[in-house]
Amino acid sequence: MPELRNNFFEGILFRYESCSCDCVEDVQHVSKNEEPNRSYKLQAIPSENKLFAYAAQQGLVRIAKNGTIEECNILGRLIALPDKPFKELVSFMADNGSLFPVSASNYESFDAGALYHLIGRIKNTVELMTAVNEIKKDYDQIFRLLMLLLFAPDFTLKTESMSETYHCCHHSYVDLLQNPNIELSDERKQEAFDNDSFTICDTVYSDFKLSFSEYNDIVSGYTSTPGYTDPLFRNVAALYMNYKGDYSDRRITDFLFHYFHEVGMVRNDLSFYSNPDYSKLTDELKQAMIDVAKIIIGEEINANLTGIHPVYDTDKMSPSWKVDSLLCAAYFSIFYLNPELELYRPCQNPRCSKYFLVKATSTRVRYCSTACCNRVTQDRYRKKKREKEGK
Repeated sequence: MPELRNNFFEGILFRYESCSCDCVEDVQHVSKNEEPNRSYKLQAIPSENKLFAYAAQQGLVRIAKNGTIEECNILGRLIALPDKPFKELVSFMADNGSLFPVSASNYESFDAGALYHLIGRIKNTVELMTAVNEIKKDYDQIFRLLMLLLFAPDFTLKTESMSETYHCCHHSYVDLLQNPNIELSDERKQEAFDNDSFTICDTVYSDFKLSFSEYNDIVSGYTSTPGYTDPLFRNVAALYMNYKGDYSDRRITDFLFHYFHEVGMVRNDLSFYSNPDYSKLTDELKQAMIDVAKIIIGEEINANLTGIHPVYDTDKMSPSWKVDSLLCAAYFSIFYLNPELELYRPCQNPRCSKYFLVKATSTRVRYCSTACCNRVTQDRYRKKKREKEGK
């Protein structure tokens, strides 16, 4: 296994050792008139050792045998895979190994769909972390990403060599929404009788008044207001009225209620029932959105740090970390990322689209390398030339 040179990356925070992995697609033809069955398999190649390290301002990198950087920005390449053809996944695993332990003696089947779901979750987490820390914030993008992560479907992933099944992050807030209490307390009933409205002490606007008739329409479903009959809004409204538990759950509830109630109600595919009123996206609601996004990012990262263990290096007499898999190394690199200083942005070269680390204050940096910038410039020149010749 290659060794890091002395003083190489003085700020190294962790290392991870692995090996290359062969990823293949098996195609079984059953009948001439039927689509073939496709399965995907992995096998580790122990003879092709890989060493990874993480350092500030470098991210997760792969180290060559001579102790120099062999490939930069492993995380950025990984999260670009969902938009790439399958051969790119094959190439990534050949260069960096599998995200999970796999057998070195035989091919193991794996669920390619679940693997792409997992990489997509990592991508959305990184994108959301970037979006909430951009100087010029795109609140529509932040809302879309936090909703994608918060309500993402659960999935599992298992290979024969894994000691335990991998379970994706499950946000406990979703469980709160399943069967919320829609019945009003005696105190609330008296308040409605006296004032025909409720005053809710929420975390967005402090004291917010909601009429009894509107709340009754929402929870009963008898209303013509677009989206008000959506079960999601019904359950959020019930929690908004009655929940008195954890602050984070309360913050999520208050944000979702006000966003749906004032800005616009969304469907499962995140399309709006009617045109959203972005004029109602107040500074208070924007701050609540950022806070909720941070809660979701934290839960996504924390759920994927279980394969990381502190160990003491007796040779160097210093603390270090044991990382169980490349997946853990990827999440650990996100864990160490300081978004106030550096962010991941996608390269604007359509033929690349790899995510790359850039200073948070560098708003004009659009390409991961000079080569990508030059390619785009050349493509534009050729396109203009063809259009000119066509005229």
